[in-house]
Amino acid sequence: MGHRMNSGKIVPHTLKGRLALVLVLATAIPIVLIGLVSYYWIYDIQIGRIGQDIQNQVEREQQEMEKRLDELGRVSQLLVGEGGIGQDVMTFISSKDAYEKTKLYDKILQSASNINFANPSLGVMLYYAPTYKDPFLFPNMKVEQELLLHPGQTMYSKNKFEYYGPHPSVRVYNKVLVLSLWREVENEEGMPLSIYIERDISDLMIASRPGDILVSSSGQVLYSHSGSKYKIGDAYGEPPEETKAFAATSRNGWTYIHFVPLGEYNREINKWFYQFIAIALLSLLIGFLLAWFIWKMVYGPIRVINREIHHFQIGQGNESRKLATTGTVEFDNVLNNFENMKNRIKELIADIEEKEKRKGQLEVEKLLVQINPHFLHNTLNTVQWLARMNGQKDIANLVAVFTRVLHYNLGKKSIIVTVRDEVQALRDYIELQSIRYDHKFQVHVHAEEAADPIAIPRFIMQPLVENALYHAFDNEEGQIDVTIRLAPRGRMQIIVRDNGQGIPPERMHELFELDEQRQRSGLGIGLRYVKKMLEVYYGSEALFSVHSAPGEGTTITIDMPDQVKVEEQR
Repeated sequence: MGHRMNSGKIVPHTLKGRLALVLVLATAIPIVLIGLVSYYWIYDIQIGRIGQDIQNQVEREQQEMEKRLDELGRVSQLLVGEGGIGQDVMTFISSKDAYEKTKLYDKILQSASNINFANPSLGVMLYYAPTYKDPFLFPNMKVEQELLLHPGQTMYSKNKFEYYGPHPSVRVYNKVLVLSLWREVENEEGMPLSIYIERDISDLMIASRPGDILVSSSGQVLYSHSGSKYKIGDAYGEPPEETKAFAATSRNGWTYIHFVPLGEYNREINKWFYQFIAIALLSLLIGFLLAWFIWKMVYGPIRVINREIHHFQIGQGNESRKLATTGTVEFDNVLNNFENMKNRIKELIADIEEKEKRKGQLEVEKLLVQINPHFLHNTLNTVQWLARMNGQKDIANLVAVFTRVLHYNLGKKSIIVTVRDEVQALRDYIELQSIRYDHKFQVHVHAEEAADPIAIPRFIMQPLVENALYHAFDNEEGQIDVTIRLAPRGRMQIIVRDNGQGIPPERMHELFELDEQRQRSGLGIGLRYVKKMLEVYYGSEALFSVHSAPGEGTTITIDMPDQVKVEEQR
C-alpha cells in the first residue's frame, strides 16, 4: 500500500488504504469512547465502591478496638477501691489475721469469678502489689510474670490508665492477641497497687491480616503484623510498593492502617481491561474484514471503468463497441457519463478540425487583404509618377497626400502613435478634403508643442473632424477649430469645435446609437469608434462630451490622461 507524507503524517493515497483507514477509525473511535465511558463507570462505581467498602471495614475495625479498650476501662471500675473489690484486696494485703485473710481471699476470688462470668471475653485479670511478698495477686489464669511487666507498646495514656497492645497474652499457654490495661488503684494507705486486665482481639482483622499496623499519634509504629515491612518503633512513611493503604484514626490519636495489594485491589478493573482489549481486537478485525469486503465490491467496477478508459482511443472507430456494465447503479452512471464525455470530446475534436480548416482560409483571406492595399499603393505611386512626368503638379500632390492618408488609415503604423503623428495625419486629411470641396471650409489645428511626444491611440482626431465636415455644414462655408492642449494634474484635452448648424436636442441621444439606416449614412460611426478607443485605452479616466445647440455649432471635448492606461497588444 502506497503512502505519502502529508503534514508530518502518513496518509494512504490509494482507495484501498483510505477505505481501510476510514473503517478502522469508524470502528476504533466508538470503541475508545465506549471504553473511556465504561472505564469511568467501572472505576467510579466498582473501584470506588470496593475502596469505600474496605475503608468502612477499616473504620469498623478501629471502632471495635476502641470499644474493647473502653470495655477494659469499664471492667477496671469494678476492681478499684471505691465500690469494687479493690478495698478488699487492700484489706487483704494489710491484714495480719490469717482467718480474716482466708475469708477475704475467698470473697475476692468469688467477686473476680463473677466479673469473669459477666465478661467472658476477658483474658488475664490480676492485681499487682510490688511491695507485697507475692506481688501478683488473685490471677484468674497462670501468667508469665516477666512478660506481664512489659506486655507491649503503649497505645495511649489517660489519667492513671495505661493502654497497651496489641500483643500476645501473658498467660502461659494460649498466646492469643490481646489488648491490655494497667491502672493504678488509689487508696488512703498510699499502698502501691495496680490492676492488669486483658481483652482478646483474635477475632479482629488485625490478628489475621499480614501487613496491618497501628501507628501512634506521633507517627511511630505501635504494632506490626509479622508480614509487614514495618517494625515496632519505626517511623511510618509511605505505604509499601504495589499496595494501597486504608487508615482510620481513633479519638485517642492512634491509627489503624490496613494495606491491600494493588493486584487484589485492581482485580475488577484488570478483569474489565482484558475483556475490553479482547473486544477491541475483535472489533478491529471485523473492521479490516469489512474494509476488504467493501474493497472487493468497489475494485471490480473500478477495473471495468479503467478498461473502458484504456480502450478509448480517439479516431479508432469504436462507436460500434457495446458499453460495459458493472451491475452497480452508481458505477454504471459513471460509465454512462464517461460515454457521453467521450462522444462530446469527439464532437469537439471534429469542431476543432473544422475550425482549423477555416483558420487556413482566413489566413489566405488575410494575405489577400494585405495584398490589395499593397497593390493600391503601387498603383497610386504610378499615377503620381505619370502626373509628374506630364507636369500635373496638382494631381501629383493630391495623390501624394492621398497616399499618406491611406497609408495611415489602413494601419501600417502601430495602434499607438504620438500626438505629432496624429496631427500630421489630420493635416493630410484636411488638405485632401480641401481639394475635394474646393476650400469651402477652413480647419485650424492648434497643438501645444509640449504635447507632441505624448502617446495616444491612432485615428481619434480624424473621425471627429470628418463628422463635422459631413454633418455640421449645409453647403455653406464653415470653420473647424481643433485644439490640443495640456491640462493640470497630468491630463490632456482635445477640443473639436465647428460653427455649423448644430444638433437638435431630440437628435443628441441618437449620436451613439447603431441602427441600419444610420450605419448606411455614416452618422455617428466615427464618434462610436473614438469613444470605444478611449474606453479600451483609458477606461473610466477618459471623458468624452458633446455640447451642441441649433445655430450655435457643436463642440466635442475629450479630457484624458497624458499616458495610455492599456499597453498595445502585439
